[in-house]
Amino acid sequence: MNKKLKNSLFLIIGLIAINVINQSFYQRFDLTQDQRYTLSETTKTILSKVDKPLFITVYLEGDFPSEFKRLQVETLQYLEELVAKNSNIIINFENPDEQREDLIKRGMMPSQLTVEEEGKLSEAIIFPWAEINFGYQTKTISLLPTAIVASQEEQLQKAIENLEYSFSNAISSITQKEQKTIAFLSGNGQLADIYLISF
Repeated sequence: MNKKLKNSLFLIIGLIAINVINQSFYQRFDLTQDQRYTLSETTKTILSKVDKPLFITVYLEGDFPSEFKRLQVETLQYLEELVAKNSNIIINFENPDEQREDLIKRGMMPSQLTVEEEGKLSEAIIFPWAEINFGYQTKTISLLPTAIVASQEEQLQKAIENLEYSFSNAISSITQKEQKTIAFLSGNGQLADIYLISF
């Protein structure tokens, strides 16, 4: 066998071996200074308690402004990290266009955005929501914070920064075996009921 053929054969075998290893091994390396893409210990603890299938449906599919593609990609990457830690988590991205009325009835209100493309301003409506199903329970998560921010870009950045907290909090509350009870005492000068209704 000549030297070129032998080298080509080794190269092909090496590429096949790398591909096989790549298919069975998933690792995301976080090289950011603040470790923003590394799951916290709290999140890992919450994920360890998911002992049966937990379905996460994200309504960030379809035709929406390009800057919100970043939110879609970051959400997908974060959820893939959760799946890598616990195989009971199943993710699905859906296009909300065919089910808008149903989503609104379930409390998932759309967000209206002002988009500038090629010097023209236009309005776009997106449903930045996710829904978690665990057993017979369902919980919705808003992926776009409602806090007052200076710009749409800042709102998007805040949404990406809050992904871990939003999903971890929702998963923790939906997987709790016992619901905590809160009691209110009255008659000692507390706030009136009207001020406590949202609580």
